[in-house]
Amino acid sequence: MTSINLQRAVWLVLAAMLSLTMLLSQAVHAQNPQLRQIFSQLAETPTVRANFEQQKKLASMNKTFVSKGTVLFSKSQGVIWKIQNPVKADLIVTPRKLVQKTQRTYSQIEIDKSPYGSVATMFLQLMSGNEAAIAKNFNVVSASYSPAQWNVTLTPKSSLFKKLFVRVDAQGQRYVDRIVIREKANNSTTIRFSQQTTQPQTLTAEENALFQLAK
Repeated sequence: MTSINLQRAVWLVLAAMLSLTMLLSQAVHAQNPQLRQIFSQLAETPTVRANFEQQKKLASMNKTFVSKGTVLFSKSQGVIWKIQNPVKADLIVTPRKLVQKTQRTYSQIEIDKSPYGSVATMFLQLMSGNEAAIAKNFNVVSASYSPAQWNVTLTPKSSLFKKLFVRVDAQGQRYVDRIVIREKANNSTTIRFSQQTTQPQTLTAEENALFQLAK
């Protein structure tokens, strides 16, 4: 994986996790009743496993880059993205580090030393259900909920996030099904999740070992 692709992968993980953890936050006192229903439903699943497909559209190059794999979200540990195509790589994010591991390479970023450190910090705040952080950094443009489907549209409020993206749209049913991140210069990232499950809830030895790499 080239350094450019690594940077894109790092941003994908941080952005996707930012969105996921926002939606999984236990915002039980949210003012919007429909938003409260969405948060309450998603908060019931502390461990989620799924397949994902990411489509990264770069307007300047008129190209779409596609990657596929599996993802494990653990509220107590972090997130593991196992990219299977076009290259095989593990991306692990914990409160302290972001780690990329391939068969031949290993690299890590200390969260507090990363230029995206404030994004990672926001991830941690959202992970713990920090409503003040949500209100400080995002506007909820719209939120709708029904037993069949929910939708949320968010726009950045903080100056940092305004530099990174324009809007985040998320939708799902029991779980998050799709996240669309509208970025600057008409670029976008769409992540679709499928075959979501909460089982097994116990992490495997391999998953625990990967999380240990990023402790």
